[in-house]
Amino acid sequence: MPGAAGEPYRLVVEHGSFDFRGHSGAALTDLLDEFSDALDDLQDVQPVAAWRSWSELPCRENELLCDFLYQRASGRETASPDAKRRMIQLMDRCRLWDDDEAERTPDGVRVAGAAHEWPSAAGHALRRTLQGTTTACLLFPAAATASGWQPVESDDGTAAVFFVRAAGEIPGFWRAVFDLEDVDEAGFGDLARAAFPGLVLADSLSFGKFQGHYRDVRSWVVRVLSVTNDHFAEAVTAGNGIPRQVQAALGGHGVTLSPESPKTHANDAAMRERDVEHEGETYRCEWHAKQHPTYNRVHFSLPDQRLGGRILIGIFTDHLSV
Repeated sequence: MPGAAGEPYRLVVEHGSFDFRGHSGAALTDLLDEFSDALDDLQDVQPVAAWRSWSELPCRENELLCDFLYQRASGRETASPDAKRRMIQLMDRCRLWDDDEAERTPDGVRVAGAAHEWPSAAGHALRRTLQGTTTACLLFPAAATASGWQPVESDDGTAAVFFVRAAGEIPGFWRAVFDLEDVDEAGFGDLARAAFPGLVLADSLSFGKFQGHYRDVRSWVVRVLSVTNDHFAEAVTAGNGIPRQVQAALGGHGVTLSPESPKTHANDAAMRERDVEHEGETYRCEWHAKQHPTYNRVHFSLPDQRLGGRILIGIFTDHLSV
């Protein structure tokens, strides 16, 4: 589970992206704040690691990062001392991978074709990924490397590594881990909390209620939860809660979400099947996605203030009545 005690870290700071050339003053302060915002938000939910000697690398011509962060310079071209101090404090909260780990970092690391100097954090993430612990990299906002999955190659092997600039990007990493590490049913719920932060999964959910084996439906469920997490609440607002308008606002996301039909609404017993008890409250989960016209449904609620505006994923089922 992301953030659980003893869980291996899955995110490392890409220290090679601390390149401040061409940035100074207020613009550099904004970049430092943006990086710190991302690191702070990410550390709230998962461990983040950094190379022990991260501050001993140059960040500008003839200037080490440690000198930049701790110097007491002044003037309009100088970044805010408060922004520097906050970055130091957040980096000090990171787990550290030490020089022994650095020695095992592969040579010849290239990210999307661009060479990285040893010991590359992307190379460290690549080595861990090749060993079975899929690991992502946090970039400084001004880094040349694009966010998302990028090809990383080295003398030891090649794999895709996920790069992020903001905390809001990290769910895309966790969603891919379901397939990359063939996450079993027992681990699905824990990983889902990181992959779908806008959702709440009811304790009663069971893949055994679907037609087919867990691994036959897992990827479909991940797609449904991704679309629901990313787009459903916004569509409800844009469509003023009117089902046809909500569906129109959802557009072409590859998954059809729909409410129950008027026929089902007219059947009180059938509608009660869509009611789900969660932590002493009842939620109506009539909106749903279908894997097939006649079987496999994921039912969920509207965004609910009792859940902090999140959506309850309430029912996995072959098919409900009507």
